[in-house]
Amino acid sequence: MSGEVVIVTGGTGDIGSGVCRALRKAEMQVVVLDLDVSRAEGAALAIACDVTDPEACREAVDQTARQLGGVHALVNMAQGRTYGPLLTTTDDDMRVVFETGPIATLRLMNLCHPHMERAGGGAIVNFASAAGTGGNVHGKGAYAAAKEAIRGLTKQASVEWGPANIRVNAICPLASHDPNRWPADVVDGVPLGRLGDPETDIGGVVVFFTSPAGAYVTGRTLFVDGGVGTYR
Repeated sequence: MSGEVVIVTGGTGDIGSGVCRALRKAEMQVVVLDLDVSRAEGAALAIACDVTDPEACREAVDQTARQLGGVHALVNMAQGRTYGPLLTTTDDDMRVVFETGPIATLRLMNLCHPHMERAGGGAIVNFASAAGTGGNVHGKGAYAAAKEAIRGLTKQASVEWGPANIRVNAICPLASHDPNRWPADVVDGVPLGRLGDPETDIGGVVVFFTSPAGAYVTGRTLFVDGGVGTYR
């Protein structure tokens, strides 16, 4: 994986920053796309980019290919959120989560596809959520719908793009740099007894999916959540 180029959207967030560190330790050239890249430490490129802006995304991918010689992997983590019960969820709430989530995810996937195809293959890791696979009592209905749409895109792309040797998988994570921000009952409900570490737990799986070790895995969703997903 030495020198391979990976684009990470939302790469300065709580989990995203840990994923980026793991990818850098795997000797990949990490390109961070985020609204604010001032915290993008150690990136080969850090590009301020609104993933809902098609031209900004296109330029970011083109700039990456020009300066670093290609795009070998993509990690889609950017996602806006709205909260509230379904009965109060508005059209605008849905637009926010779909434009930042599945629409932006597909946009970046399509932009990176030709670069991966020219390279003889590539890997895409999309971030989904157990909020979608099992529902959530905390008013994340719009968010859950967007995350399930991302899983649908993941499965469809794995079929359509398999002949080009482009692997597409999804992760449903449970992790945080600051476990104290989470309610005690959430942590108590994790069979392994803790929240995941963004770098070693989540980042390690992203490295697997983007490395030769994951060369025969595509179209799959992996719950990296300490066992919580076994209830769903």
